[in-house]
Amino acid sequence: MHFIQPASSVSKIHLNLTSSSSPSDTPLDTPSFSPNTPTTEQPSSVQRNQSSVGKVHSARGTITSKTDDLELDLSAPISTLLRLGTQRAHVKAEHSAGAAALVQGGLPLEEYIRWLAVLWRIYDALELGLAENSSNPVLAPTYDPALLARAPALAEDITYLLSLLPSSSSFTSSTYSAFAQSNDLKTTSKTASLPPFAVPPFLEEIFTSPPQPLTNYLNHIKALSSTEASSSRLLAHSYVRYLGDLSGGQFIGNKVKKSYNLPPSSSEEGTRFYYFEFSNRASAGEGEKESKFDAKKRLGEVKEWFRNGMDQGVADDQVLKADLVEEANLAFSFNTDLFSVIRLSPSTSISTSTAAAQTQTQTQTKNASTGQESTSTLTDKLNSIVWFFVAAGAGVALNIYVQPLVSEWISNKRNTFQI
Repeated sequence: MHFIQPASSVSKIHLNLTSSSSPSDTPLDTPSFSPNTPTTEQPSSVQRNQSSVGKVHSARGTITSKTDDLELDLSAPISTLLRLGTQRAHVKAEHSAGAAALVQGGLPLEEYIRWLAVLWRIYDALELGLAENSSNPVLAPTYDPALLARAPALAEDITYLLSLLPSSSSFTSSTYSAFAQSNDLKTTSKTASLPPFAVPPFLEEIFTSPPQPLTNYLNHIKALSSTEASSSRLLAHSYVRYLGDLSGGQFIGNKVKKSYNLPPSSSEEGTRFYYFEFSNRASAGEGEKESKFDAKKRLGEVKEWFRNGMDQGVADDQVLKADLVEEANLAFSFNTDLFSVIRLSPSTSISTSTAAAQTQTQTQTKNASTGQESTSTLTDKLNSIVWFFVAAGAGVALNIYVQPLVSEWISNKRNTFQI
């Protein structure tokens, strides 16, 4: 990720579009990372720079820039910069095989629970870091655990879904206690938490020997949380996780309900992670569920509150803005790598690939049909206009030429009858 100080007084951030870092160039404790930027949307705060070849300064040191860089104007609000500066990363995350299987609801229930346990560890670490640094003026405006915290909801979902498995009778609190004692898991440090749900054998590895992508992400969050200076970067991870949950979580929640035949419930059992507390509050009376319209409106209000809070906390600190855009891309990279933790069965992999191909085909067909419909609509309108003028012209001709002849004929007939 490239940063330069232009001749003008406005700082800009350069994001390279043409190359990515090689694995050997990246730190061992982070996934491979390359800057991510939008490829189509180019509002006034984004400018092209075709000639920025040379050495520039980045948060990670002095590196060589490439051609075809994209500049983000750091005078723009951080909410705008994060949206524009992470668009490509967002698309990449959505198109991973694990994400596709999750959205389609194609995971076996046991594997889905395992994924929720992975998410619980991420949110537990992130929310612990946010709590420890809640007085940080950058984080304070968006810190509202009663509204945003996802770890408690994930724990409730895991507990409920475990009860649906055939061997659920063995997942008792004693099993959990035995697991904690046998693995010497303690809560003496604030850097880790014991899970508030039973840990059957298929979940043990998530806590005793977690997959490398999970370890990488946890270590990074803990490192950011350890000092006041670095904790401001947690805002980027909050942005990636919470706004993602607020934007697309309800869609996935509905898929989960259908995939695992979860019974209708006002408490959203098994899918509480995807539904924020406000979305289930009655809008008209006690016990009455909020309408979809009101729920979407509330979602929009909360997202706007979060964006405004980010803008307030970061203010005009352009160095921090550049750091946060870089950190948000890194957060997307961690989350994209995290999807590789999902274990896909051969049938799931095939169906995922097929669904992705179908989605692409449907998109192309839709675009083509939309173009055809637009052409057809334009043709119809032109035909209507032409026929209108033809009809009008015919009417004028009848009035000018035919009407006098008809009137003369009628007059002659009258005279004949009179004679």
